[in-house]
Amino acid sequence: MSKVLHVITDTNIGGAGRYLLNLLSAWQEDRYSVAVACPAGGELEKRLKSLGIKVFTLKGGEKSFRFSHVVELLKIIAREKVDLIHTHASLSGRVAGKLMGCKVVMTRHWMGKKSEMGFLRRLLNRIVYSLLTDRVIAVSRAVKVSLIEIGVPARIIKTVYNGIQIPNFSGDGSELRRELNIPENVPLIGIIARLVPEKGHEFAIKALPSILEKFPDARLVLVGDGPYRGYLEDLCGRIGVKDKVIFLGYRTDVERIAVDFDVILMPSVSEGLALALLEVMALGKPVVASAVGGLPEVIKNGHNGILVPPGDIKVLAEKVIELLNSSELRNRLGQKAKDTILSKFTARVMAESTREVYDEVMNFKRSVS
Repeated sequence: MSKVLHVITDTNIGGAGRYLLNLLSAWQEDRYSVAVACPAGGELEKRLKSLGIKVFTLKGGEKSFRFSHVVELLKIIAREKVDLIHTHASLSGRVAGKLMGCKVVMTRHWMGKKSEMGFLRRLLNRIVYSLLTDRVIAVSRAVKVSLIEIGVPARIIKTVYNGIQIPNFSGDGSELRRELNIPENVPLIGIIARLVPEKGHEFAIKALPSILEKFPDARLVLVGDGPYRGYLEDLCGRIGVKDKVIFLGYRTDVERIAVDFDVILMPSVSEGLALALLEVMALGKPVVASAVGGLPEVIKNGHNGILVPPGDIKVLAEKVIELLNSSELRNRLGQKAKDTILSKFTARVMAESTREVYDEVMNFKRSVS
């Protein structure tokens, strides 16, 4: 059996950490046994160990490249006789893997920024990726295209869609309302995302006055935290919706929270393929999302959700109002959303596709399709 070591620089559970937890929770150790190397002392380490995953801790905290991490990883790879390194934004892992003669796979979770790169930077990317990486897993076709645009050779990129563990939630769907003391007849609109500019929270806030004209009691609930929180709170005050927007901060009980939302928004301006989108769709929730990045690869407009142009406040408000006006439409889109996730975006499907990537780099298969 070949040994795989996942290397991740996170201590707490962000997008890459959730991806890794989903992948390993569905992993079948037939040809590949797995272990993880990550910084010590965080929530991610605890969760991995709770799954029974062998964890090697790295000193020095979060950083993509740290010389001390390379040294630690070289020792782990030699001692454990690792065959394949799978990295998640860890340059240290890729360098150590290649120095030890391992095959190296990395997962790219986000979109590249072609507009910020000149010819020399793209050439450097091509050289570095070719030297340090045997395969790059893109979590959507949009991410694959963005990788090619920033210089990554197309021949080493494989698209493997994000997958999730199907929620097993047994709540009655009113716990959040009880927590916030909000009656059942008050519409709840939710966003589950880190508070950063690319997630587009400001467009939802700016659309809220139009929504309130039709539904004066509606609330917009923001689940997540981040450096943009101060700006967003100021924005709420400036446009007079401060008492209608609730900042919940970072929460670990996302399933319980999402069940209570009538409509969920994802107004991003850039998006690879958000795990939060898959999770709320799996709960049967209607989603209004921007037509950017990998989101249109999951949402088919009018079939299992609604797509809107990114940054279009008017259309965003119109579509939310349309959904709030029709429980039948919400239920229909929500059911189709759930069906989509169950058929194509489970952790099991992701694990099987990832295993095929491992087979390719380990020469169990000859070609890249």
